[in-house]
Amino acid sequence: MSRRLPGRVTARLAAALLVALGVLGLATAPAGATPATAAGARDVYRQPFSWDSPWNLPLATSARYVPFDSGASSTYLDIEDISVDPAFPVRTLDASGTSVRVHTDPELSADGSWNHCSTFLVDDGGRRTVVQGQPLRLEPGGDPSYEYAWPEVSLTSTGLPGCHGGSGLSGLGGNVRVGEIRAAAPIRHALKISLNCARSCSTEGRGFRWPATKADSYYAEHYGGKTPGVRMGSLMAIPPDADLSGITEPDVRKVAEAMQTYGAYVVDDTFGQNSNSLSVQAGADEELPHARSGQMSQVFRLLDLVDNNTPGTPGGGPLGGPRRAPCAGAFADGTGGAPPGC
Repeated sequence: MSRRLPGRVTARLAAALLVALGVLGLATAPAGATPATAAGARDVYRQPFSWDSPWNLPLATSARYVPFDSGASSTYLDIEDISVDPAFPVRTLDASGTSVRVHTDPELSADGSWNHCSTFLVDDGGRRTVVQGQPLRLEPGGDPSYEYAWPEVSLTSTGLPGCHGGSGLSGLGGNVRVGEIRAAAPIRHALKISLNCARSCSTEGRGFRWPATKADSYYAEHYGGKTPGVRMGSLMAIPPDADLSGITEPDVRKVAEAMQTYGAYVVDDTFGQNSNSLSVQAGADEELPHARSGQMSQVFRLLDLVDNNTPGTPGGGPLGGPRRAPCAGAFADGTGGAPPGC
């Protein structure tokens, strides 16, 4: 379930408002979100999950890079549907036959084509739980539905698992969110990518590795990569000594810098010859006018494999070891932050 087809998405008004209301280079939290109470505090809806989540950890300085060539000659954006603003109206989600009351972006729409990996905030007392599924079908202002549902996930957990059919990884973590490209601040989390697995993904280890929980059902017949460590769930990154001087488009440069500081996880198969994709929230695509450019293809060609990314050495090193950037801070309520010195 990892073939990607373009879907119809309308999140333009929300995107414009988020950008227009940016403060000090950071996109304003969604309406209704708990405001930050201290400098550097994280908004649980804008940068969710625990500090030691794969989605939040910067690369370790001990990360071991294995040369890899994605062969990317074309790139595109994989649009994902994210509706986690507690101010959004509540609608009834049909999650594979189970009814769930969720906060639903009234501007969001999806036509039910594959995959439309989608994430909704559950309308419960804590508003800290999301549900995920695909393929999403939604008319603006209507009730959403999807055919395949995944278990509930807490926004303060490690953010595993999720609705990517190829890997079982999160539909929320790793996306370029609305406002992040236009903001002055750098992207402070890992990204998500999809590779052409006929060329790039190995069948080693049943086609996946941590933090993925699966590979595509067709992996044994289709995957044809020659680098054993590159599979679903692999952490790919631009090495610290790579020359980024030729990446001059601001939107592409911001993606490249995030890939050099945090890396990007392989979550799906593009199923297209020499094509690679970057996962973004619906609406964030407007901030990436050069997504299909030669410079973006060059960014993907710069990616190498972080071969020592494991549960014991996430991001290529043990927790508590030196990293390429400070670890994630606490949420507004003081929880969820990294220990001192991380």
